[in-house]
Amino acid sequence: MVEKNAKDMNNVGIFKRPLFFASIILGLAFIIGMSIFGYLFYLSRIPQKTLTVTGSARERVISDLAKWSSNYSVKVTESKLEEGFKLIKSFEKNVLEIFKENGISEDEITISAISVNELYVDPERQTERFYILTQQIYVETKDVEHIAQKSKSIIQKILDTGIAFQSFPVEYYYSKLPEKRVQLLSEAVKDARRRAEEIAKSGGLKVGKVLSARSGVVQVLAPNSVEISDYGSYDTSTLEKEIMVTVNVVFEAK
Repeated sequence: MVEKNAKDMNNVGIFKRPLFFASIILGLAFIIGMSIFGYLFYLSRIPQKTLTVTGSARERVISDLAKWSSNYSVKVTESKLEEGFKLIKSFEKNVLEIFKENGISEDEITISAISVNELYVDPERQTERFYILTQQIYVETKDVEHIAQKSKSIIQKILDTGIAFQSFPVEYYYSKLPEKRVQLLSEAVKDARRRAEEIAKSGGLKVGKVLSARSGVVQVLAPNSVEISDYGSYDTSTLEKEIMVTVNVVFEAK
């Protein structure tokens, strides 16, 4: 009987040994894990040296799209509205002919519907209502080099016919701005690194990796202009333009 009990105790010991060793391994793993976590936490609390620099890049481009808007109008009384519409349609025919004679193709022209606006007259002196009939004409062209001269010639010829014609300044645009912005952002980051390296030299530091970067707004400026805006700007008055982008970069400092 004693022998049997000893055997049973022996068997229990055999089963308990693996559990004992497993508990030791788990305990060690927990201690090591907590040590690593504690060390990483300690490192995260150490202030990191950084350099924050703003870089910029500029490039001069030539506009590749021009827009020109104008309109012609006629003033009529209420009783002659129908005649006014006929007159506007005859204006349209004459204006289109002059546009085409001066090198503006049909596919570059868009004409709006006729708008009708009542002209205010002092009620005490009013005998009949007056209306202004207006039709807008828009030109969008890639002939950016000649559109300004064409518009001057067109304006003069239309005014010579006696048509009440109003013209607005030609506007110039650069259609590849999104692609150019990406290219310039890369150049701006390089510029920021050059500036950071100059600053780091004076403090005996070295510039490391980029920790974060935030791009500024795009500025499309007249050549040599300094009139930038916090919300971005887009100058449409000049054929030649300067595109400028800025980027705020935080570098690791070692």
